[in-house]
Amino acid sequence: MDKYRIILLLINGYIFVMFIQKKNLITSFLLGIALVAGSSAHANTPIAPSSDKILERPSWLPELPKLNTRGYAPDSTVYIELRKRILEKKDKKAVEELYKLAKKNHLPSIVLMGYIYDNNVGVVKVNHETAAQFWAVGAKAGDPASIYNLGILYMNGRGVPRNMDTAEKLFLIASQKGMLVSNYALGQIYEQKIQYPSAISAYKKCISAKSLTSCKTRYGILNVTRVKLRPDEAKNIVNLLAMASREGDLEAAYTLARLAAEGIVLQQSYPTMVYYLEAMVKYPNSTPHYKNLALKMYNAYKPSAEDIKKGKDNYRIANAGGVSIAGSFRPINLTKTVLDAGNIFE
Repeated sequence: MDKYRIILLLINGYIFVMFIQKKNLITSFLLGIALVAGSSAHANTPIAPSSDKILERPSWLPELPKLNTRGYAPDSTVYIELRKRILEKKDKKAVEELYKLAKKNHLPSIVLMGYIYDNNVGVVKVNHETAAQFWAVGAKAGDPASIYNLGILYMNGRGVPRNMDTAEKLFLIASQKGMLVSNYALGQIYEQKIQYPSAISAYKKCISAKSLTSCKTRYGILNVTRVKLRPDEAKNIVNLLAMASREGDLEAAYTLARLAAEGIVLQQSYPTMVYYLEAMVKYPNSTPHYKNLALKMYNAYKPSAEDIKKGKDNYRIANAGGVSIAGSFRPINLTKTVLDAGNIFE
């Protein structure tokens, strides 16, 4: 333990204990996260040995940062230019200027500092411990992107010890602050715990997000496999899976093909099965895995030549004369951190 410094972090009434290597500590900038009041924390919150050592707050970091929230104020204007220089032009000199903004409690700058240390942006040497410390400061200030990013680090054991309980708590807080992708992360955690009602509830909160198609798919699959559905509910679930399939989620297309082949929820129909097998094979984001699954389904169910022709014709007609939106599908990557909350709300 001599190699580590214990930092206590209070977020939304929860205490988080971070073990950071002393040699990796950012200068006094990061000590501000240690101002916590243990008596206000949830009784079951601590997930690591606690400490009675409270790090001192540097004089320039207020206990409650006065965040820049008035649109394109001077600091925000400078930040936008620095962000462009760093991410697009790989300008290493811009990092020093960004750090100056971060020291002024400019929250987007703090988040971006963490991002460039966690990802191979090319302007600093990757250091996940340093990224975690920047995001700890952002999380202390209540920033949802910082909280979510810390959750990703704890989920993957990157820069901090792997701790799924801590990750779950952080994702829950980020979700409460409106960060929809956190609900997908929670759903995945609950599925691993075989807590299917909780997973369904989590996915339901993010099915409206345009860029989080996988929420629709997992919500639909769990309802089909874990819930006894009424006819009207079954119809809604099928429509949701069909929407996810159109948006390019190959797992949704495969699920619909299986349902049609087995006559579960859907009326048994080999042409419908073939329709979705065509999607699995022909979507621009198709993979060898799903192409192989399609072949296995053809071999297992042996649809007739007539059923195959009808299913392929239906797929061709439905997708004629337009650009498929499936090509824009992006799977949710729970190893990747984000730049800000705004790019994953929808």
